[in-house]
This record gives sequence, C-alpha cells and structure tokens, in this order.
Amino acid sequence: MHLKLTLIQNVTDLSCAILETRDSQEFEFSYKLELLGYMLDFIKQEPLDSLASPVRYKAILAIRHLSKLKPSLTSEENHELLHQCFKSLFPLPPLEKMMKEEGETAKDALPIQSLYVESLEALGKLMKTLLEEEPTAHWFQEMFQPLETWLSSEKEWERERALQATIQLLTAYQETVHSTVSIAFLFLELTSLLISDLTLNANA
Repeated sequence: MHLKLTLIQNVTDLSCAILETRDSQEFEFSYKLELLGYMLDFIKQEPLDSLASPVRYKAILAIRHLSKLKPSLTSEENHELLHQCFKSLFPLPPLEKMMKEEGETAKDALPIQSLYVESLEALGKLMKTLLEEEPTAHWFQEMFQPLETWLSSEKEWERERALQATIQLLTAYQETVHSTVSIAFLFLELTSLLISDLTLNANA
C-alpha cells in the first residue's frame, strides 16, 4: 500500500506541476494513458467491502489531475473512468457498518468516516473536471447515463450515493454550462425514479 500511495502522490504532484506551467495547454504528456491505467488498476484492486485504505480516494484525485492534461481522452475513455469510479465507491457497505466493523473504537472509526466523505467529494471534483473538458448538454447526459443504473439499485445505500453524485453533477453542469434546460429534464427523470423507489418501498 505504501508503494501505491507513493506512486499516486508522485503522479498527482507531477500533474499539478505541469498544469502550473505557462505552456500546459500545448504540452502533450505522452505517459498520460499509461499512468491513468495504473490509477484505474489501483482502484479496481481495492476491496468492495472495506474503506480502510486511502488508495481509492487518492487515485481518484490523481485521475482528476491527469484528466486535465493533454492529450484529451475520448468520450468513451472518460465514460470508462467514471464507470470504474462509480463501481468502486457505490457498492461499498453502508458507512455505519464499515465504521462498526473496521473501527474497533470510536477513534478508529473517524478515519473511515473521513475517507468516505473525501472519496465522494473527490468523485464530484472528477465529474466537474470531465464536464469542463466538454461543457455540452450531450456530454452531460452521457455522464448521467451510468448513474441511472445505480439510482435504480435495490440497495438503499447505493441509491443514496448515486443521488449524491447526481446532485454533484447537476451543480457542476449549472456552474460550467449555465443552462437550465437539461437540468429541468434531468430533474424530471430523478423525480420519476424517486417516486418509483418510494412506491416500491411502500409496497415492500
């Protein structure tokens, strides 16, 4: 884990250093895809029943900084980035369960809660960065599509995380594109999903 975290931090520092240079928008970082591959591998290797390691959170932050560098990724590649991040975060057990099982004392449980909050915040920042790369209504709806599956999940905690991510995406879209048309459309979709969810719970 120490070696992974060291590499992740080096990737983050290098990406930030490049972004701070005057010619960052013209610079083509030839190792971008390779390093993104490593970050995604680290995320995939993290257990889905535990949040005891900061690798997942740090790797998502590194992916966000790498995403800002040239060459730009295709929509399919960005879609895969989001898919893997959703797949790594949303299926985690409920926060209360992780804190109870992984934290032997209240003091031990605090880092788990902090990692959970920071991981979801990092996801929100990544979505905003990817939206800024292509600030269009079409890409916005493309980003929302993989969230729909999680919003319809049978597990309440997965739906809750997907809803939080959707709100983050809506906020990023409003700040980046300043449009209300797609937001209104998505709000109607969300309302429909939530009503369906409440109906199912009421009939359960």
